Amino acid sequence: MSVTLTDIAKKANVSIATVSNVLNKTKYVSPELVKKIEDIANELGYTYNNIKTSYSIDYKVGKLSEIAIVIPNINSPFFSEIVTSLSFLIEEKGYLFSVYVTNDNFIQEKRILLELIANRKIAGVILCPTLSSSKKYKKFIKSNKPSVCLERTWNDFEIETISSDNEQGISKGVEHLIKCGHEKIALILEDYSLNTTKERKMGYLKILDKYNINSNEKLILEVDIKNLEISKEEIKKLIKTLAPTAIMAASNSISVLSLKAIKEMGLKCPKDISVVGFGDGIWAELISPPLTALKRDIELISKKLLEILLIKLNNNHNEIIPLDNLKKIPMNLNLRDSTVNIARGPFGEKVVYPEENLLSIDEIERIKNSNYTVAISFHYMGNEWSRLHEKAIKETLSNLNVRILSSTDANFDPNLQNTQLEGLLMQKPDAIIAVPTDEILTAKEFKKVAKETKLVLINNIPNGLIKEDYASWISVNERENGQIAVKILKDYFKKQSLVKIGLLIHGSPFFATKQRDFFAEQTLIDNCSNIEIVAKEAFLKIDNAYNVCKKMIIEHPEIQGLYVSWDRPALQAIKALKEMGREDVVISTTDLDYEIASFLNNEEIVIGLSSQRPYEQGVAVAIATAKALLGDTINKCIGVPPYIVTKDNMELAWKELLKSKMPSFQNKERI
Repeated sequence: MSVTLTDIAKKANVSIATVSNVLNKTKYVSPELVKKIEDIANELGYTYNNIKTSYSIDYKVGKLSEIAIVIPNINSPFFSEIVTSLSFLIEEKGYLFSVYVTNDNFIQEKRILLELIANRKIAGVILCPTLSSSKKYKKFIKSNKPSVCLERTWNDFEIETISSDNEQGISKGVEHLIKCGHEKIALILEDYSLNTTKERKMGYLKILDKYNINSNEKLILEVDIKNLEISKEEIKKLIKTLAPTAIMAASNSISVLSLKAIKEMGLKCPKDISVVGFGDGIWAELISPPLTALKRDIELISKKLLEILLIKLNNNHNEIIPLDNLKKIPMNLNLRDSTVNIARGPFGEKVVYPEENLLSIDEIERIKNSNYTVAISFHYMGNEWSRLHEKAIKETLSNLNVRILSSTDANFDPNLQNTQLEGLLMQKPDAIIAVPTDEILTAKEFKKVAKETKLVLINNIPNGLIKEDYASWISVNERENGQIAVKILKDYFKKQSLVKIGLLIHGSPFFATKQRDFFAEQTLIDNCSNIEIVAKEAFLKIDNAYNVCKKMIIEHPEIQGLYVSWDRPALQAIKALKEMGREDVVISTTDLDYEIASFLNNEEIVIGLSSQRPYEQGVAVAIATAKALLGDTINKCIGVPPYIVTKDNMELAWKELLKSKMPSFQNKERI
């Protein structure tokens, strides 16, 4: 079977047009890309001797020598990409290719179709109709001109139609938002009369129903895309009156309009409102923030359109051809930075950002004049995470004239923490700040603490406590923490297919790590089509991670990468990998500390981190404690966004996260 331009384009991860430009030398392409494409062409056996040039293609001439496409516009990235893709495929079959634009105006479309019927050179037509009823297309239909519909079709006449799976696509986009914690999601659509619009609305409603989220018709907005200014104002009105946390844009134009409306309102995407776009042009990667968007499979749509049309042309009639299951082509979701996670607390509460929980001038004065005392109970004090938390808490509370009575370290021993809590209570503090070492074994003692003083919790919630028992709960946004760690793996392996991944999860019933590990796994399943999870094991205790990793790699030697819940068990996994001579396996994990950073800096095994912001989290804890002392516990859950750390930004990350100059990692003893 001969190698095609499509085969080369797929392997080179470029467009068919780029391959053609390189091999036919019709347009400038960078020297690096030229070499890459030529190397792949030679590797696949597609040599310059079998390249179909204008001299070797058997062009059809005269009658039935041309294929026409009739589309609403050429400005849409979707239609321009379809035209480009089809032009090469059609040329390879020896036909000329002509493009007609209707501007979504039926009068103009009617004139075009009448001309195509009369033109004997036109062998077949690919049509994206402006109307959803076939009644005004009777002359075109009766002409029996071989034809196939693209994206849109008639709802009262059967004709082969190849389209993106609009329902599946919108469902996929909205599901991503739901899994990011959004429930108040606006859907913005174009013309309701089109079958594509109806399918997109159906996808939205079905996915809300699947997750038991009540739909609100007011959150579904139809705009007239021909009047951009009015449409933009309608989007602004929806945002102002209903305050959705996310928008699902149901067309490329609406994606752009939504982003403009958000900007003009003085809001920020995704901090104030997340956006998922429909249609993924090059521009989506270049804007700030890069747009998370649904992507159509241009290549497969083009192939299917031409395949059906050629069958009709070869059979010399326009009969209905039975279509396989790919009548509707599934859409993919490209995750970028225009969506943000809404973290949820232990009881499903929406987590607020630290900047939403600030002290007023009056509150600061009241705190300073009240002589409050606070005690701190940490699970462990042997790392930078705990030290920076403690430093920020003490500095912030000291500035508010709040006295720290004691700060204890349980060294991960729940029994020791229970004893320490009893001692702290004897000092009669006005509040206790704590990181529980165990959600079960410390539950009884924390229940007692909650009855005797204000309780502010970090990361974990002991079993049996209810919302009324604690004043506030503060954590990193664990949804985003796990998702970022997995995104690092996704980006690393983006040019590879069939990648095998293992998950080393905590497995203990800690709310924070359970949430982090769950969303890491879900992101891999939902949004990493080239990655397969071949093993998932829990280590329960940090020291166990060494043996668990070793066992996993022995049983699954094909593993290429690992997600590990946080840095300390990741170090145990690294030790196992090095001893096994498997330094080809890469690791993505969470939390920035010296040892894990040394591996990242030296490009050994570790490829990136999603880090908490321990000092900022400590400040948030102190502010929440101060508010609790004044009786303000409205914001039960406070979440701090994580920080992506790579080798390229580690010096800045070290300064911002650990509040010190990055050390030298050379000649330092490690694992």
